[in-house]
Amino acid sequence: MKFLFGDAVDRNIGFQVAVSLAIVIFTIGAIDFIFLVLSELSDISISYKFDDVLIYCISKIPYSLYDLSPYLCLIGVMVGLGNLNDQGELTASKILGKSNLNILLSSLRPILLFLFLGLIASEFWLPGLSQKAEESRLIKQEIIDSDQGYWLSNVEGFSYFRSTPSKELIEDITIYKIDSEFKLIEIRKSKKASLVSGSWILENIQIEKLSEGFVQNDEDNVWHSGPKDSDFNLILSPKYFSLSLLRDQMFNDVSEYRRNLIALEFWRKLLQPMMAFVLILLAASFIFGPMRDQKSGQRILLGIVIAFSVNIIKSLFESISMVSTMSPFVAVCIPIVLIFIVALILIKRTRLIS
Repeated sequence: MKFLFGDAVDRNIGFQVAVSLAIVIFTIGAIDFIFLVLSELSDISISYKFDDVLIYCISKIPYSLYDLSPYLCLIGVMVGLGNLNDQGELTASKILGKSNLNILLSSLRPILLFLFLGLIASEFWLPGLSQKAEESRLIKQEIIDSDQGYWLSNVEGFSYFRSTPSKELIEDITIYKIDSEFKLIEIRKSKKASLVSGSWILENIQIEKLSEGFVQNDEDNVWHSGPKDSDFNLILSPKYFSLSLLRDQMFNDVSEYRRNLIALEFWRKLLQPMMAFVLILLAASFIFGPMRDQKSGQRILLGIVIAFSVNIIKSLFESISMVSTMSPFVAVCIPIVLIFIVALILIKRTRLIS
């Protein structure tokens, strides 16, 4: 138990960092929510009401916080250790035999828990929540057209559906049936299809038989040529994928551009904890070095500037990898390596390991 939680000094440091991290998460989440609501207000209409805006913004916050988790950890550690330094507790910890490295390791315990929960959420919860939020927003705004929906081919012809809030539900389906000479012979329309026991069930179907020239209605029917999991994996945005699904899809997709997009998302999610660690290392070099005598507001400002700068560099290399021969893995690793080198140089000057 002592290995996991440490002694009283370690627990005090971990608790202070955990409190600071929670405050940072709440503050950044609240600011992000406010700005997201403000950006959505201009899109309010009869179909997309203020209640829909609030639901959409609340649903987007978890993914935004997960995406910002390395920067939240950076600012959380700078604030937590900075406050301990202001109160003289870091000096007291050193008197009690704790080195700078011991203090840093103690501050990592709540960070590790936060990153672990983020990975679990990104695997099982966040992808579906983000997909449902985005799809529901587009439906409410009534801006999905034939270029923004989904098209799939099948043995009978091809089909179009407007949105897919989840892999068990698709909405506004149009099924085009063709004959052996590729002539359109039938059009089926349905407002909704649900996946029940492995089969797609179309609801309230309108069938237009072009060859016979009449229209008929049907309540429910099995859609034998409905989309499979592999079809969803081809059309949905990679940000809706879990880490395990991204790994499986990296070598299965036919488009090189989409393969790179999936690989970029995979390495970004997989190496996100590593980005958080190097940023924390950078933060520690400031806390034990040039920023140790500065006020908390200055440390927070420095953390925000660092986070903003790192995010720009990170986005730059990721964009380069999509339009050049640079691999997504290298694009994600370069910012991490650069920050690690800078942190090592500063650590050498501040004697973090002593």
